Amino acid sequence: MYKNIFINQCGYLPWMQKQVTFRTDRPVSFNVHTSSGACVFTGRADRRIENPSAGETNYVGDFSAVTENGRYYVTAEGLGESDTFIVGEDAYKDTFQKAMAFFYLQRCGYDLPEKAAGLYGHRACHTKIGRLYQSEETRDVTGGWHDAGDYGRYVGPGAMAVAQLLYAAERNGALCGSYRCPENKAAAPLPDYLEELKYELDWMMKMQREDGTLYHKASCHNFCAFIMPEDETEEIVLSPVSVTATGDFAAVCAMAVRFYEKYDPAYAGRLEAASRKAYEAMKKMELPGGFKNPQGITTGEYGDSCDLDERYWAAAELYNAFGDQQYRADFEVLAQKKIYQGYGWADMGSYGNLAYLNTMRPVDEDLRTAIRQAMLSLADELLQTAEADGYGTALKPGQYVWGSAMNAANNGLHLYDAWKLTGERKYLDAAAAQLHYLLGRNCLGLCFVTGCGTDAVKHPHHRPSGFLGKAMPGMLSGGPCSWIADETIKSMFTKETAPAPAKCLVDMTGSYSTNEVTIYWNSAFLQLLASVTA
Repeated sequence: MYKNIFINQCGYLPWMQKQVTFRTDRPVSFNVHTSSGACVFTGRADRRIENPSAGETNYVGDFSAVTENGRYYVTAEGLGESDTFIVGEDAYKDTFQKAMAFFYLQRCGYDLPEKAAGLYGHRACHTKIGRLYQSEETRDVTGGWHDAGDYGRYVGPGAMAVAQLLYAAERNGALCGSYRCPENKAAAPLPDYLEELKYELDWMMKMQREDGTLYHKASCHNFCAFIMPEDETEEIVLSPVSVTATGDFAAVCAMAVRFYEKYDPAYAGRLEAASRKAYEAMKKMELPGGFKNPQGITTGEYGDSCDLDERYWAAAELYNAFGDQQYRADFEVLAQKKIYQGYGWADMGSYGNLAYLNTMRPVDEDLRTAIRQAMLSLADELLQTAEADGYGTALKPGQYVWGSAMNAANNGLHLYDAWKLTGERKYLDAAAAQLHYLLGRNCLGLCFVTGCGTDAVKHPHHRPSGFLGKAMPGMLSGGPCSWIADETIKSMFTKETAPAPAKCLVDMTGSYSTNEVTIYWNSAFLQLLASVTA
């Protein structure tokens, strides 16, 4: 169905700013109705926005006055009606549970019982002992989460996912504490949420070499066909060590200590020892140009030519966790040269900034001020972009790239950081607008999280979903990508005939550049969701 009215299909908390976008070239009077049809609000959208990202004209209306719990939809004469949505304190409960259960369903080397996993249940996969690249040496690297639509496991992206999920728990303990593992196990020492993160942390510890460095990834030589995970039976190969994997591991283990020490001091001690060992190893590593796939391996490279931001994050995180002055000195030397920012797997600076800003340990106050100013400057740029966009997203036309949905979520995190630093509501509203964009207030009228809202992505690039013919719920699609980069989207468009950047998504299984899923896209979504709803 062609749409002209766009809202967050999952809904809004009562106190949230609520905006609706109309695809039209004239001002609009609109009504908000209950699901029974009763009109409870009438408004007018007078604000015209020329939207180059979507190649259209928009008008934006506000219905924040609607705060009563219920299910609603928006109408406007000549434009039809919107998808339905909820207003209520539990508006995101189902979405959160599904998006978090995705990590359980991505477990590798684990029997997923049908009772818990439903259609996606399967026996333990990838249980063979791994072999070091071009070596006869073997190593047990079972466990962890499948990274994406493929079955590889990668340390850097895994560390990013765990870090974001830890921040989600720190900011919104009530929401994250409500998560229940689909297995519905008997009471355990760890909350279900931390138990899930431990599954990935345990695997990463298996990837640590005796000298403290981390193998970059564990995968087969090549991507497999669309088969279930237990049917990928090729040899598991450990790719060589990398600085980025080692630094990310050191940082996330240090970060995790404070979450686990009150439940399992012995495990927290293991995390600390592994973190310190990795950090010392990282300091001795020099691999110019970053990790590159070795010959014969074509799975996800996650190459990163700059490892300074990983060193930056690790130093700040270890100082916050353990207090050694060497860690502080290492961070401050790097930060005096450049303040790094970013929440993506290739740009980890913002994790380091939060660790340094939030530590209770002594810091250089001038440097702390400079970091705050850099964070606010970035947020102001994003705010300006969001306010000029018809859908409130902080993406410019040239920023609809591979994984744009993750970038939208992480932009929301930068805006949230500014709200925490200033208390100015404009930043919180703009951060929440990135969530609304992902959940349906976008020019495609799609909820980018499978199985959520009223009109979600249905054919993600995800092997179990593709094999079974039904999208696993709770997965964030990669989002529009104007690169026209895979064969499926190339069969639909050329670069000359492609739609506007924000419309370059093909909801087809083959379109990995626009419709794949990853653990670290989900973690970005969940950190944003937990943050703006706390």
